[in-house]
Amino acid sequence: MKRWIALLCALIFINTTPALAQSSTTLPPVVSRYAVPVGDTLTEIAQTVQLSLPSAFNGQLMLVPERMLLEPFRHPAEAVVRKLLSYTGSEQAQPLWPEGTLQLNTGSRVEISGDVATVDLSANALMLDVRSLHTVSRAIANTLTQLGDIRYVNILVAGQQQGVDTAATFPVGSFRQTSNEDALARWENVSAQAGLDAQSQRRFSAIATLYFPVAAGRGVAAEARALTFAGQSREQMAVTLIQALEQGAQTLPGVPRIVELSSLLSQVPQLTTLPGTGEKVMDLHFLDIFNEKLIEAGIPRSVMMASLALTLTTFIPGIAGVRAYIGAEAVTAVVPAGTYEGSGTSILFEDGIMRRAQFSPFLLTHVTLYFANGNGTLTETKRPVPFRHARNARYLLAQLMEGPHAADSVQGLHACLPQGLNDADIVGVSQVNDAIVVNFSGALLDGAKDLPPTQERQLVYGIINTLTSLPGVKRVSLFIEGQQPETLSGSLFLPGEFLRNPEIIGH
Repeated sequence: MKRWIALLCALIFINTTPALAQSSTTLPPVVSRYAVPVGDTLTEIAQTVQLSLPSAFNGQLMLVPERMLLEPFRHPAEAVVRKLLSYTGSEQAQPLWPEGTLQLNTGSRVEISGDVATVDLSANALMLDVRSLHTVSRAIANTLTQLGDIRYVNILVAGQQQGVDTAATFPVGSFRQTSNEDALARWENVSAQAGLDAQSQRRFSAIATLYFPVAAGRGVAAEARALTFAGQSREQMAVTLIQALEQGAQTLPGVPRIVELSSLLSQVPQLTTLPGTGEKVMDLHFLDIFNEKLIEAGIPRSVMMASLALTLTTFIPGIAGVRAYIGAEAVTAVVPAGTYEGSGTSILFEDGIMRRAQFSPFLLTHVTLYFANGNGTLTETKRPVPFRHARNARYLLAQLMEGPHAADSVQGLHACLPQGLNDADIVGVSQVNDAIVVNFSGALLDGAKDLPPTQERQLVYGIINTLTSLPGVKRVSLFIEGQQPETLSGSLFLPGEFLRNPEIIGH
């Protein structure tokens, strides 16, 4: 009888707890089934991915399911591309290059910004003929676009864009997912255009990736856009790309606008062949007032140089980099003071050549965070962060602890977590399949013990909704010093697992 009374009391407590009144947002087992992390546990997660490979029967691209172990808290794109390139063949599919080995380049091999991925292959890919490289590029694009959050893919070789003509001057632009038939038709269309003279005045269209400065001088973010180019010379391409940048972003939040960017050019862009190396660079000459205009727009010169160099080298074939001149001064170095990584360390440009790989610290992507508003609910905001950290649960929690930023897409919000918390208060984080387990220090409980019910809910679900915004994450368990306390401040039952709560998201 005592056991039944105890059970009845427990049920009454559970059913009268505000958290459990919303059965759609919590799962209430009292004992967690997961080990409590101390430090970050990076147990690989088994996942089936779809690799785009040539069929063993007709050579057309087909999707081949492949079971892989993927590291949590990292975007799977690079691991998936490595798997694709190393595929040795089977009864149903051939390797991408039976005669040799395709590899990723050193440095920034796979970049992710927004829904755009850029893959940099090593120089051995130059041994492929034009059509074979195009097939490899399509295979990589079809593979990465199966991951769900990637729509566009750029393919570089040794840090440079490769043309689809024999002279390597006609751009293919960003790839999208295609069927086998579409891939063949697109190759025929591109190759027909590429057969024209490189200096042809014939207009053409392609998808280009534009890198826009983001708010607060943090860096740049990518946006793919269909553009029409006035001619096929690389100088004409540069003009069109610069004009597209000055028009501003269409989908990215927090992007300042430089209306006069093309009018600040003192002369048309010039393609220069360097003596000795034979490398080609695009020279940009700006008026003396260029720096002044950047200051007015709130854009650090380093970020603007990153925007220009990344945009031009990603699309225009065969250029090793960009040189910029402001008045009579050549830009030979920048200091990325506004970026998350590398702040205060000068980036030097040998011979004034700004090479694409040097701007990797500037490349950002937006993550989803939830902060408290004045209505007792949460508001979703987008924050630009270095692309390498966008899937890192610990990093997102640290961003929550910092509270709202000027670079966030929504202003006027408040931090959900108590003041004074920092990364050291995240004792450990782990992911097991679709569940994340977070172990906080006792400082979280100390800071939350006197919160009113509304703020307690904002705190807990600010964490839960932020972490479940990560792809594949559905459940979160919260621990403090290795234990699940009954509650933080008395109104929300903490033990067990939490699901995403869409009802607490306001406007």
